[in-house]
Amino acid sequence: MSARRWLLLALVPLAVAPLGVGRLYSAYYLNLLTWILIFGLFAAALDLALGYGGLVSFGHAGFFGLGAYAAALSLRHLAASFWLAALMGVVAAGALAALVGWFAIRTRGVYLAMLTFAFAQLFYEVAVKWVNVTGGSDGLPGGVRPHLGAGALVLDLADKRHMYWLALALVVAGYLVARRVVASPFGRALVGIRESEERAAAIGIDVNRHKRVALVLSGGLSGLAGVLFAIHQNFVSPELLYFALSGEVVIIAVLGGLGTLYGALVGAIIAVGIKEILSTWTDNWLVFLGALYVVCVMCFPQGLVRLAEGRGAPSR
Repeated sequence: MSARRWLLLALVPLAVAPLGVGRLYSAYYLNLLTWILIFGLFAAALDLALGYGGLVSFGHAGFFGLGAYAAALSLRHLAASFWLAALMGVVAAGALAALVGWFAIRTRGVYLAMLTFAFAQLFYEVAVKWVNVTGGSDGLPGGVRPHLGAGALVLDLADKRHMYWLALALVVAGYLVARRVVASPFGRALVGIRESEERAAAIGIDVNRHKRVALVLSGGLSGLAGVLFAIHQNFVSPELLYFALSGEVVIIAVLGGLGTLYGALVGAIIAVGIKEILSTWTDNWLVFLGALYVVCVMCFPQGLVRLAEGRGAPSR
C-alpha cells in the first residue's frame, strides 16, 4: 500500500480520536497522541535533512528549542496570536539553520555533526545564562494560550481536544510540504547529493546551495514542532536545546526508517510509548530506548517501516 493511502487511512481515526475522550478513554491518552504528533513532525524534519540529504545533525534540538522559545516569548510579550507565535518560531529556527549552514555545510560526516552539536549547545548555554529573557534553568511559562478562528469555529488551545486537532492539522500540512519537497527536482537532486557529492557536482548541481536549503527547511519544520510544544506544554526550558533531545530525535527517525518521512511517526509512537511506560519505573528510560536503537540498527538498519514493507533500499 502506498504512503498516501496509509496516511489517509490513519487520518480518519486520528481526526475522530478527541470525540472518545470521557466516553472511551481519558484525556491522558489524547495528551499522549499530541506528544506523538509533535515528535513525529520533529523527526520528519530531521529525516528531510538526514534521510534525504545525508546531513548528519546532532544539533536539531537547537532548532526545536529556539522555535519553542520564540513562540513563548511572542505570546508573553507581543500578542496572544498563534499565527504570530508560529511565524516567530519558524523564522527563528530557519534563521538559525541558515547560520549553521553557512558555517557547517562545507563539512561532512562527523565534522558536520559536531558543528551542529556545538551550535545547539551554544544556544543551550545562552538559555541557561540569559535569565532575564529565558528564565534561566527554571524555564519560562508560555503566557496566555491563544485562540484560533471565530464564532462557532473557535479553537481554544487550552482545551486538549482543540490543541490536538491543531497539532494534527499542522503535522499533516508539514508532512505534505516535506513530501512535495522530496518529490520535486530539488528533492531528487538532494538524494543524488546524498549518494555522491562528486557525481552531483559533476552534472552541474550546486551541492552547497542544495544542502543549505535542505537544512533551512528542516530547521523551519523543527521550529514548527517546537511552537506546538511550547503552546501544548505552556512552558519552555533549556532542556529543549540540550544534546539529549537531539539524540532522542535521531533515534526516533532511525527507528521508523530514514528516507521515508512517515517512518518518523512510527518511530515517535514507539519512543513516546516506551518513555511513558518506562518513566513510571525509572528515570533512566533513555537507556532502554538506546538499547532498542542498537537492536534495530543491528537487526533491521533500514527501519521498521521498511521491514514491514519488505524493502531494504533507501528511498529514491
